Amino acid sequence: MNIVFLHSYISVRDPEIYLSEPLGLICLASHLKQAFGDQVNVTILDLYAKEARHPHRRNDLFLLGIDDDAYIKTELEKLSPDLIGISCNFTAYFKDALEVAGKIKRIMTTVPIVMGGAHPTIEAEAILQENNFVDFVVRGEGEITLEHLVRAIRGECTLETVMGLSFRNADRTVVSNPARELIKDLDILPIPDRTFIDMDRYTYFNKECVWYVRKEPVATIMTTRGCPYNCIFCSTKVVWSRNWRPRSLARVFEEIELLVSKYGIREIVIFDDQFCTKKERIHEFCDYFIKRGLNLCFSVDSGTSPWLLDNELLVKMRKAGFYSLRFPIESGCQKTLDFIRKPVNLQKTRELIATANSLGYWTSANFIIGFPYETKEEIMESIQYAYDSALDFTSFLIAKPNAGSELYETYKKEGLLDKKIVHASHFYRSDYDTTTMTAGELNKIIEKASSGWFVHKALFYVKPKNFVDHLLPKLRTIDDVRYLLKICQRLFRKKIIPLIMKKNHAS
Repeated sequence: MNIVFLHSYISVRDPEIYLSEPLGLICLASHLKQAFGDQVNVTILDLYAKEARHPHRRNDLFLLGIDDDAYIKTELEKLSPDLIGISCNFTAYFKDALEVAGKIKRIMTTVPIVMGGAHPTIEAEAILQENNFVDFVVRGEGEITLEHLVRAIRGECTLETVMGLSFRNADRTVVSNPARELIKDLDILPIPDRTFIDMDRYTYFNKECVWYVRKEPVATIMTTRGCPYNCIFCSTKVVWSRNWRPRSLARVFEEIELLVSKYGIREIVIFDDQFCTKKERIHEFCDYFIKRGLNLCFSVDSGTSPWLLDNELLVKMRKAGFYSLRFPIESGCQKTLDFIRKPVNLQKTRELIATANSLGYWTSANFIIGFPYETKEEIMESIQYAYDSALDFTSFLIAKPNAGSELYETYKKEGLLDKKIVHASHFYRSDYDTTTMTAGELNKIIEKASSGWFVHKALFYVKPKNFVDHLLPKLRTIDDVRYLLKICQRLFRKKIIPLIMKKNHAS
């Protein structure tokens, strides 16, 4: 049996948007390989990676990857699939995933197509009702459900027994079987096998995803699944629920050692939703790499929650190779924090930022504006908090209604979606009005906050006390200075030049 997973091309407004290696598809492929051995041949057809470095215009968007029908047809015919899987976690890219599913069904009319990911999980029945080219939807955590779907196709069980599966029965009625329980022991899953993808391409994409990487090449990993918190904008909880489950550190260490020895990886980006849930686990993680002396760098892409950190842990993480901390503060306005259910103590977080700077960390944070009921005054309060802090970098983002989040339901309730999701919408630009402001007003606020940040930080570091307290601790070695120069070069290319060009174009 031949199974092909397809990593779709994406349509974006900004050609500088990149995707890291598709860990979800790699995990699915690795599990099927372990479960079936030689009985099943698994391939990932990566339409994104082959041409993402050469974006081309498609109407008013940029397309990253290959969308050529003839190419897709030729590659699929070579692979002769008996089942094709397509994943989509981001609502803004779901139109691309559906489009490529339609292309495939026209090419191979009898081959079943299964979709999975955060968006299909929440919209499973609607997808099957509205798109006859999609045959199955795997809801939630995918490995075991997909394995059982393969067994059903092979005649080993019936579709009705596959928990977590949605499908159309003989009379074309959509059936959603009961949800599958989450995997209790993640160590039953194999280490993700990167031979399913072209790692040379993704070591480039990975460093572009995380702008300020210190060392190259870069790989991403997940050491846990899920998050115990309940932020209203989070959609991944429809896949993992609020159940936090760690992999054993022995397996994590094995995966990292493999990445170092096989691919020469020098920096690990941790993609956990909540890496620091258990302090003793982080201490053990750090102790291992302090002892091993591999000279690796570590960062946590989703951020390190400030309420989970203390000075002792910060010192050890710095010694182990963590060099930057992103704090998911999300808002500098307490009223907004209460609305989004983020347990951030703003005063303690301000102090933690200063402490992290003194230990030599580069610090950053996300600030999200444009929640449905947020006023302009509350937005400006949040932005002012960022400016008053000692953060090195900030990302000013705009709230997005991803399917599966409570925020999505609020947008729907308030009639803010215009009955559809905006395709290729991203976090740096608003396509949705709120109950208090227009999308255009939000975009102007974001542009001003982002463009003013660099001048603000330059003036901040010119002051001797700020330089000594917040920048000098980061410059203790020649490598530290080289990294600072790398940051400046990257900032100039990725942030300052685009702002200059935008202002020149506007004038």
